[in-house]
Amino acid sequence: MGERTTLPITGGCLCGAVRYEADEPPTTGTYCHCRMCQKAYGNPFGTFAIFRQEAFRVTRGEPKFYKSSETAERGFCADCGTPLIMRVFDSQTIGLMVGSLDHPEDAPPTKHMGIESQIPWLTIDDALPRKTTKEHIGYEVET
Repeated sequence: MGERTTLPITGGCLCGAVRYEADEPPTTGTYCHCRMCQKAYGNPFGTFAIFRQEAFRVTRGEPKFYKSSETAERGFCADCGTPLIMRVFDSQTIGLMVGSLDHPEDAPPTKHMGIESQIPWLTIDDALPRKTTKEHIGYEVET
């Protein structure tokens, strides 16, 4: 995805209690504008680098998980609150919050999803593909 080829790709929380690494580059990256991500991250969107679950491992501490829906859970540092992980139960991938990567510049998003909830005053002027949550995952997400 990005320019960097050095592996593993590493990251972690603000306080350093939780660290992780992936031994493969991300497969894709996503801006998610869905209402659930807005609430979970306190921002207009979440930005994820998507990795195969098999390539990912926690190397220090343990994230705490919150089951945010019937289909997914979100991992964060219980000490400092940093959002780290989005895990969909029936998926072989894991989303890592781009801002928690040690080199977020190396994981640019490749698409937008959840655009039905994009905040009207937010303008991201790029040519990346855009999908609603239903188009992306096949069903509506309630918040």
